[in-house]
Amino acid sequence: MKEFQLLRYLSKGKFIILIVALVGAVWVYFYANSQQVYTASTVIRYANTAIDQGLTPNGSKLDVSEIYSSTVIKGAIEDMGLNCTVDEVRSKVKVTPIIPEDEQEKKETALSKGEEYSYFPTDYIITYEVGSDRSANFAGNMLDAIIKNYYSFYSEKYVDQLILPNNASNISSNDYDYIESAEIIQQSLKDVDDYLLQKKSNYPDFRASATGYSFTDLENIYSYIMDNKVPHLYASVLQNKYTKDNDLLLKKQQSKIESIEIDIKNNSEKSDKLKALIDNYSDKNISTQRTEDGERGDSSIIMDVEGYDGEIDVVTTYDDLLLEYVKINQTIENDKIDKEHAEYIKSVFVDNTSNQVLNSDVEQDIEELVELLNTEYAVVQATASELNEYLGASYLNILNSVVTAQKVNIKLYLALAVVFFLFFGCAGAVLVGRLNDFIQYILYTDKTTKLPNRQMCDVRINALSEKDLPDQFTCLIVRVDNLKQMNDTLGHSAGDTLLRDVGEILKSISRNYGFMGWNQGGGFLGLFEQCSADKADLFVDMLEKRINEYNDTQTELEAKYTVAYSNTTKDKIYDIRQLIRNTNDRIFK
Repeated sequence: MKEFQLLRYLSKGKFIILIVALVGAVWVYFYANSQQVYTASTVIRYANTAIDQGLTPNGSKLDVSEIYSSTVIKGAIEDMGLNCTVDEVRSKVKVTPIIPEDEQEKKETALSKGEEYSYFPTDYIITYEVGSDRSANFAGNMLDAIIKNYYSFYSEKYVDQLILPNNASNISSNDYDYIESAEIIQQSLKDVDDYLLQKKSNYPDFRASATGYSFTDLENIYSYIMDNKVPHLYASVLQNKYTKDNDLLLKKQQSKIESIEIDIKNNSEKSDKLKALIDNYSDKNISTQRTEDGERGDSSIIMDVEGYDGEIDVVTTYDDLLLEYVKINQTIENDKIDKEHAEYIKSVFVDNTSNQVLNSDVEQDIEELVELLNTEYAVVQATASELNEYLGASYLNILNSVVTAQKVNIKLYLALAVVFFLFFGCAGAVLVGRLNDFIQYILYTDKTTKLPNRQMCDVRINALSEKDLPDQFTCLIVRVDNLKQMNDTLGHSAGDTLLRDVGEILKSISRNYGFMGWNQGGGFLGLFEQCSADKADLFVDMLEKRINEYNDTQTELEAKYTVAYSNTTKDKIYDIRQLIRNTNDRIFK
């Protein structure tokens, strides 16, 4: 049997080894991929002053579960253009508070002493997890979308400054008279201008990057419109007594006057009651302070005052009553001004009969003014929205950008798989190679000469007979002439020894030539590809030398042999069987 030669097995099975390694690596890749989980994460920090008490900027209690609320997740899904349910996404979002070690120690100490402990984290880890059906990029992009929508949600709910509606935007589509349109435009301008004045005062240095405007710039624009455009419209309508329907206008003004009078009457009654209540509070407070001789401190809170009819909260303060009293009286004064204005409008149009038709000039003035207001309001809205985003960002910070980690290190597993299956393939190749050696030895090896037997020679001959032989193919036969003599005189054991020794010599010489087998009948068969006649002659010379050396060392055994060969190129024979016959003929000449 052949010797154990590791490199021979590996070289012979290299393709099997590569296929096993490749198939194994592909299998591991797909399996690891099916078990893959991508986790995108980021850290946010709530930075408003009251967060250490668990409160949001507007004073309400912080609820971090709003990060994966339906509103936020729905917005993220829409931004990503996905077709999935909210629950599919929100179930994979996790919010984990970051609690410092010293706070954890404080908590344990307080609890061990039976004391109450409260701590409101400011930092939270937000994670979003997806399986192998999604990619790492998807996980990161989805978490980005969630954080973006939560920013908007948080700012809108807890930080955003109110942006007033543009009440003048729908004038053209409603059946307002000209003077009514002017009044609505004026009031809308005043509301927005008051809003801008407040923002101008609170954020004097803010300038929106999207619009390029500051609140000072916008307030100047609105002031200019109020001081120039609206008075011109008023003057045009009143001087020319323009109206769409004079009778209807007068009815509206009369109804307005009556409604204001009712409001004035009701508020006056409330004012009188408040005045009486304030006087009653004041008297009772002085009396109580004297009676208790300072036991109640300097508190001005008085409860259950007689004469109170329940229209105002029972538990109140003297200052609150005064503020309410002032507010009601301011409302009364404003109502009186509005009443005078309505009476003036009524007086202007009471005898008007000439302009009860649509006036194209006034219509155009109103339309142009409304269009201007819509344009400017869009700028105000964009500037205010950017302010809200700025304020939201100042109260809600992202400490690090979104990073995505994978549960299964595919590259590592792939590398390990390649190494493992290469080793497995090598082991398999060695096992198969060695098993093949056993099979070859049992089925195709002559036990005496240790060379391929006649069956293997037939296999080789049959394979070569399927097509013409190539040039420089040599068939060589070596016959042991004295084998029968050795068997007869010294016994079969001596003959077997002679065959074994000659076989070893032939095996050694033919190692670099090709196939050498025992074809029985006293003959060894050599089949050599790429073996010219000169190279065959060299083989014959080496054989002669080795046999002579062998014979010199023997006393009883002596190898007598005959050798002959045929070459396809030299003999012009390209059929294997004819080439063998030709060689045999030369042996027996």
